Amino acid sequence: MTPRYALCVLLLCGAISLPVQAQSFSTVTGRNHPEIDWRVATTEHFEIVHPARLGDIAAEAAPIAEATYDTLSATLDVAFDERIRVYLSDQDAIVNGFAVPFGTGYTDIWVNTNDWAASFSGATSWLRLVLAHELTHIFHYEAARSGLGVWALALGGSFPRVWTEGLAQYQAETWNAQRGERWLRAAVLDDALAYDDGRSLWNGRLLYASGHSQVRYFAQQHGDSTLTDLLHHKTDVLFGLAEVHDFEAAFRATAGQSYETFHEQWRRDVNVYYNTLASQLETLDSLQTDTLAVPGRYVDGLAYSPDTSRIAALTQHSPARPVRRLHVIDPSTGAVTRGAEGAIEPPVAWHPGGERIAFSRRTRAAHGSLVDDVFVVDADGTDERRLTHGRRTSAPTFGPDGDRLAFVATEGGAANVHLRALKTGGTTRVTDYEGDVQITALRWHPTQDTLAFARVSEAERELVLYDLDTGASTALTDPATDDRRPVWSPDGSQLAYTSLRDGVPNAFVYDLSTHTHRRATHLVRGATVHDWVPADSAFGAESSRAAPEGALVTSTALSKARDGAFRLPAHRTARSVAPAVPGQYDDWTTTRPPRTIPQQLAPDPSLIESQGDYDALSNLTHRASGALPYYTSTDNFGIAGVTSWTEPLGTHTLNAVGSVSFTDPDEKSEVVATYLNRQLRPTIGLSLFSASSSGRIYGNDLLVEDRTGGALTVRWPLDWHVAPYVSTSFSTRLRYADLNPLDPDDFTALGPLSPPQAGQQASVRLQVLRRKKPPSRHTLVHPLDGWGLRLRATGAAEVLGGDRSFLRGDVAGYAVYPSIGDHRVFLYGRLQAQTGASFPQDYIGFSRYDAIDLPLPGAVPVSLGDAERVRGYRRYVLGTRAAFGRAEYRVPVASSLQTNVLGVVGLGHTTLSAFVDGGMVWRDADLRGGTRQLGTGVEVKNALRLFGVRVGHALGVAQPAAQVGTRDEVQLYYRVQTALPF
Repeated sequence: MTPRYALCVLLLCGAISLPVQAQSFSTVTGRNHPEIDWRVATTEHFEIVHPARLGDIAAEAAPIAEATYDTLSATLDVAFDERIRVYLSDQDAIVNGFAVPFGTGYTDIWVNTNDWAASFSGATSWLRLVLAHELTHIFHYEAARSGLGVWALALGGSFPRVWTEGLAQYQAETWNAQRGERWLRAAVLDDALAYDDGRSLWNGRLLYASGHSQVRYFAQQHGDSTLTDLLHHKTDVLFGLAEVHDFEAAFRATAGQSYETFHEQWRRDVNVYYNTLASQLETLDSLQTDTLAVPGRYVDGLAYSPDTSRIAALTQHSPARPVRRLHVIDPSTGAVTRGAEGAIEPPVAWHPGGERIAFSRRTRAAHGSLVDDVFVVDADGTDERRLTHGRRTSAPTFGPDGDRLAFVATEGGAANVHLRALKTGGTTRVTDYEGDVQITALRWHPTQDTLAFARVSEAERELVLYDLDTGASTALTDPATDDRRPVWSPDGSQLAYTSLRDGVPNAFVYDLSTHTHRRATHLVRGATVHDWVPADSAFGAESSRAAPEGALVTSTALSKARDGAFRLPAHRTARSVAPAVPGQYDDWTTTRPPRTIPQQLAPDPSLIESQGDYDALSNLTHRASGALPYYTSTDNFGIAGVTSWTEPLGTHTLNAVGSVSFTDPDEKSEVVATYLNRQLRPTIGLSLFSASSSGRIYGNDLLVEDRTGGALTVRWPLDWHVAPYVSTSFSTRLRYADLNPLDPDDFTALGPLSPPQAGQQASVRLQVLRRKKPPSRHTLVHPLDGWGLRLRATGAAEVLGGDRSFLRGDVAGYAVYPSIGDHRVFLYGRLQAQTGASFPQDYIGFSRYDAIDLPLPGAVPVSLGDAERVRGYRRYVLGTRAAFGRAEYRVPVASSLQTNVLGVVGLGHTTLSAFVDGGMVWRDADLRGGTRQLGTGVEVKNALRLFGVRVGHALGVAQPAAQVGTRDEVQLYYRVQTALPF
């Protein structure tokens, strides 16, 4: 490789070393929101940024933030010289937040969400919980910060994420069912504590639970002062010239033992704790159950049809394929009908007539916001319809007459019940809650106008009955017991519900006539109640005496990797047990920091010192910069560097990478600078470059060009025919470049190819892309579902000094079809046509080599080459028209080859494919003079992990189809490509 090529690689590596854009609301949701008028409220230690419409949110956040600051500053011995920025948005119904270490640190948090009430437990509000948690991350970042900034991560061990999350939960939350207990208990009882083994859909929750437990255990064993010392400990690097925080070294220095030794001690003690519990509680084997066969490994919802002949099952397939789907099962035949899919939230509800199912699903609404709306679908999976638009709904339930549908809708953070007349579509609000109120799991009485639901108000959780005729509501449960998901008995005389009072879900029953509660299960792994069916439907008419009240339809975690669905007698009463564990094994569950953040804080506008408009440019934040000397030859050496800046809302992002040559600054210095703007609905990008780039195989060598110029790109996401996992976008690119191929003399005698040419080019490209891409762990080499269509037009004109004029059309599409099991049929087609003349290196036709696709993290995927190749052939074919098609039959071979070299190289999922490639290249309308190619062969695809980057590569053998059955023209090839073309 020549010195100039080496520098090109250096600049590429620098450009991808930092994400193109830091995490922000927009980058998470894929939508910009220029309609939001952002304001900022300043307190003593914070700048609280919020939409103007959330005028009162600063008064709610200020006391939480300031109380958190006072508590953590004293506990963790950390103070800040500048105010911490807190960004709050209600544009999307996302139960999440994140903290970023750049600058002083900042956090983005979604507020006014209803779904958090189902996902979390504990006596606190969402804003208090999430804000204190994310601020703890920022205090942690500050405690561990060194003068090297983010570059310290490359020179010292970072704080592992499991402890980062554990620390935030320990300081800001309590140990409870949803934030630790149920996930850790299941993993310990399975002897499967690894949260990175890919076995469980809940590994993310287990990571949080493990960290939460470990930090509490550490504080209980070593004390909170030692925990603080651990956060602040630094290790010298670069021969003592700098210092970084290294978790392993800090642990050994402050705790007096290695982390591995501590982890083993913790693992041993939690095993004693949970197995002691298990010995005193019920197991599934001890119950009289009737197992249900459902598709998928994880059960989110179960609902019998009114005549109990069918079951609606809301399940998720597997950790490798976390697609949530609604199925309808016929238990008598075992037939399964696949219905709706996507981010469907339980419960789902049958229409009394049994012909339709209602559900709430996340979708796009006004301005592209992500919110939940009500949908209905026929029981056979057809005729899906959207009933609401942007209502932020949950838990639809039909009235017994079948003419009305009740659902929960959220506005301004307050959830209320609404009724929809199905014939007219008119909607009426029936409750009048205000403030921070959430409602989940709405259920309509089977014969009366009475609703049951779980309500969270002022951090108190309780089951409520609501009389639609009188408007009266009655609380049924103690807020301290965390009861949820009510389910009516078939005659409406009782309510089953799920309680988290045990740290795991268990089934209880409330009798409306006697006002008494009865425990139905006390399972060590827990059980969630989904439905209640009559006796003859559950066990057959002959079993009515054995189960006179019917059966509770429940699910439980059979293991960390699988749920089970079963029915148990509704009249069952579990024995009352108060399990006991020796204190040395359970003390960590109640260990608390020396100073705790109050669980509830009233709004306090007096803490706000000033308010005003938010200025995005003044909040541009430095992420990282660095420079190092480089040397490629005696003729070229100097300094190469990178810098990156971003604004926390994502409105401005600036990245630059380049070099200054000491030997020839004018000719050998290089720079690539990019700017992204998200202030308008489309994302606008501007790039300026004077560097070696555009590497591709040309002839038998790598072609690299010096490019000087700039490009303006606009990408506009389109909410057109919104559907789960489907995205649509329009983009355009205006580019002007002065092109100068490096070492053009190396590209001679290329057959049909002409040597690459230098010149200027002014071009425009228009593109529409629509595709469906469901989540799948192995999409890189073995996608299981999806399709895509790309329409592209590129034109160049002899303007602004341009040397070429042409117009090129490009249509490509693909689809993945199911076959036996996880076998898949993959089809891909592409058609290109051009008028005018482009540069020789931008030819239309078939290539001798495959294009290279590198889906690098944090950057736009790098593609080296764009021409197709018919496998089995190794020659260039040029023209002005090209048609290409590919068919593959893909068979998964192994989920992993279990290969790991020094933690740097790993061979993952592997697929075997039989394929046929074919196509034709011709000029203008001369089809008869075109060149046809048809090749076939087999290929082994594999997911390669290299230095943390996952790359799809393949080894195959192919030959022209006409030579199949002979040994002629058999070719062995290797290529680096993703399994999907775009």
